[in-house]
Amino acid sequence: MITESFLNSCFSLLLNKKSTVKRSKALYRDVLEVITFSDQKDTVDVPISVKNKLDLLKIISNMMAENKSVENIFDSVVFSEKFKQHKDFLDMMINDEVNSTVFQSTLEQVRLRKKIGALFKNYDELDKVLTSIKDGTFDSIDSLVDDYESTIKTLYSNMMDSNRALTIQASSSLDLVQDDFEHVIEMIKKKYDKSNSTPTGFDMFDERILNGGYEPSRLYIYGGGSGAGKSTILNNSIYKSALKQIPAGSSRFPHDRDINRVYVYVSLENTIEEALMRTYMPMFDKTIVEMLSEISGDMPIDLKGMIANKLKETGTTIVMKYFPAMSVSPVDLMGVLDDVIDVYGKEAVAGLYIDYLDLLKTDTKYDIYRMELGHITLSLKTLAVQYNIPVITASQLGRSAYRITNSTDLGVDQMSESIKKVEHADFVMLMAKDPINDNIVHGKVGKNRAGKANVSVDFQVAFDKFRFDGTNTVKANPDKPDSTTKANVNANSFSAFSGLTI
Repeated sequence: MITESFLNSCFSLLLNKKSTVKRSKALYRDVLEVITFSDQKDTVDVPISVKNKLDLLKIISNMMAENKSVENIFDSVVFSEKFKQHKDFLDMMINDEVNSTVFQSTLEQVRLRKKIGALFKNYDELDKVLTSIKDGTFDSIDSLVDDYESTIKTLYSNMMDSNRALTIQASSSLDLVQDDFEHVIEMIKKKYDKSNSTPTGFDMFDERILNGGYEPSRLYIYGGGSGAGKSTILNNSIYKSALKQIPAGSSRFPHDRDINRVYVYVSLENTIEEALMRTYMPMFDKTIVEMLSEISGDMPIDLKGMIANKLKETGTTIVMKYFPAMSVSPVDLMGVLDDVIDVYGKEAVAGLYIDYLDLLKTDTKYDIYRMELGHITLSLKTLAVQYNIPVITASQLGRSAYRITNSTDLGVDQMSESIKKVEHADFVMLMAKDPINDNIVHGKVGKNRAGKANVSVDFQVAFDKFRFDGTNTVKANPDKPDSTTKANVNANSFSAFSGLTI
């Protein structure tokens, strides 16, 4: 319910001449949204005096959104018999001395109430489902479960959209002459401080192509054809990163806990046992035959102890989850992250790794599949922003990727089904297995918002151990030459090639 006290605070927030709070059209729209939502959902009769003020606040908000001055607004509304009684009240709201703390508190209340409105856009559907449960008027258990799941997922989706909108508003509203933007500078420092990035596990890539690794709030996509190593490179990136020490100066990860970093790996392709094998084998340089021999027989190795002891050295852990293909959506992934956060804390999450994007389902149905993929990609980006973590995933390339003979032939136009996957991502790296040599994978950085793009690489791999061993070449695209990216890297030094995202 909108109280008279809150209304009075809004009048002061919008009209007071002595306020230092930045006022913009976004603020006026926020106030209108709060009022409109309350009108629609408030079942309590509002006193006439409050209703009159409510109507007046709507009119003033609209007039301010039209760039009318406070003086013109005052003269206009008090001329009306309907609002003439509020002349002295408005004069006080415009000219009184104000407390900046009170103003900030009112601004926060407006944002919170706006968020409530955004979260409960589907309030009527939620009310209908809850009423049917209470009264037992649902058609069937099947329909009840479907309706409830759909409603809850919409609530989660609304929350993601609301948080993303608040983030965008906070970062896009800035007067470079009048505003104090020290807080923005601090945000920039924290976001782009290399010590706050999650290492990719490959130093050369972190140092020369990415800004120290995977940055919080960014979405990274590795595009590859079937059998090109999408799952393998994800597993390699996770365990190699987990075995690295984080710089002492990092303000992102906790330093006072046994577990300071948690890598969340969600697979919709490889089952849990396959994911474990693909972590153990490259970590200990074993083939599948060697691994099976070690865990079988009369004296099997302590596989858990071997992995756990390595991870304990760096204070890390890897949480693996398997879901059948097309069974979970980005909203469901929020639940996975929330479970991890309940155990380890939000600041310990180093990143969310998803194998892979095309196997997720969307919460919003589209007639065209490419639109669904675009929606899923945007949802993953929103999730990255909301949780302030990097999200790393893989995606399928089109059929033309199977005809690639060298790295420079790769391009983002080969991303299958939806170019929206490229548009919504912060980083895209493409890869294809060499058609002749199974130990070579061609790669190319097609998009990179935080570093170099149009960089081609050739990787030496050992698929019998699910391992990327090294790079034969790292070179600039000849169409867009960049001498700073040319190098030859020893095949045995792939552990120094950081940030690989394919």
